[in-house]
Amino acid sequence: MRTVKLIGLSMLLMVNMAACKYDDSELWNEVNSLGNRVTDIESRLESFNSDINSIKLIVDALQRKVYLNGVTTLENGYMLHFSDGSAITIHDGKDGKDAPVINVQLYNDGKYYWVQTIGGKTSWLYDSYGNMIQASGNDAITPQLKVDSDMYWIISYDEGYTYSRLLDENGRPVKASGKDGDSFFESVEATEDELTIVLKDGTEIVLPIGEVSPYKAVNLGLSVKWASFNLGATASWEQGELYLWGDANNTGAVPTYEAPNMDNICGSKYDIVRSMWGGTWRLPSQGEQVELLKLCSWERVTVNGVKGMKVTGVNGNSIFLPPTGYGMPQDGPIGQTQRYETDNGYYWVGESYADNYGRFAYVFYYNSKSYYYNGSWNANVLKMAIRPVKD
Repeated sequence: MRTVKLIGLSMLLMVNMAACKYDDSELWNEVNSLGNRVTDIESRLESFNSDINSIKLIVDALQRKVYLNGVTTLENGYMLHFSDGSAITIHDGKDGKDAPVINVQLYNDGKYYWVQTIGGKTSWLYDSYGNMIQASGNDAITPQLKVDSDMYWIISYDEGYTYSRLLDENGRPVKASGKDGDSFFESVEATEDELTIVLKDGTEIVLPIGEVSPYKAVNLGLSVKWASFNLGATASWEQGELYLWGDANNTGAVPTYEAPNMDNICGSKYDIVRSMWGGTWRLPSQGEQVELLKLCSWERVTVNGVKGMKVTGVNGNSIFLPPTGYGMPQDGPIGQTQRYETDNGYYWVGESYADNYGRFAYVFYYNSKSYYYNGSWNANVLKMAIRPVKD
């Protein structure tokens, strides 16, 4: 009897085990998938950190005003050769939008600071004390990216000694999904005298190839050619200086300045562009201002860390208008002014009109929402930027 019972119990256990057999293939698939994602992300970290270092070196080159001597095409990217003998490599990246993009932007103190773009939202990077992370100058830091054991992005600001989780604009940690590209760089395009690098967040880095020609004229397919940079600047992304309207020698002082009693100073002795650049360079006319805004497409872009407007002509060529603000008198010595609304661009036109309140010169300008023309501002008081034109 005891033997029969044991045999019966054994058979019952075998039946139950067979009936309860567990299919764990799905679980193993998930485990293997996780392992693949970890390997995938880890393999990209070297490229990401290399890109961050390349961006840092590019910022240094921009601030030192060195130019490119040449560009060498590699199997998976490009080597950039600078006039000071240095060289950096940038890589073509796979499509992907899930990884954070580490980039730089120019702050209003004239220095570059690190930013992150996550889910299409760009924000400054801050250290544990709430300070922005400087990307240029003596106190510059080069961040490093990693992924922690819970598959979140982490970042270091001390050469990899300590790391903290990367947070989005809402203060939430960012998951490393493994579905992202392997580079911050999207594309590279070279023209005769410029190299344009587009990052995954849509920003552009523009580097001159060869020594920069002064007063470069850009053909936009319009009645005149527009200068590639502002009066008083040396590159398209620089603000340049602010000027009083009609002050050809740049010696006028507010509040004693009195603008010339002329409706049109384009190319005249009161035109500061003609005075400084010579040749046929001059202030744009009211009609040329309207032509620029009505016949060209305007797009809000970031170039070399500066948020401004890219204006593309009917022939595909383009110029970049950086934000300039405008100058108004401030308390203190006569002639001293301060810039206001420095996120917006304000540009003088060479025509004006007079009424009972004084002389008002025409302006074209833009802000974060749109762009405008035929604005008019007091020519005796305000200072604005100038983008010259050439016949």
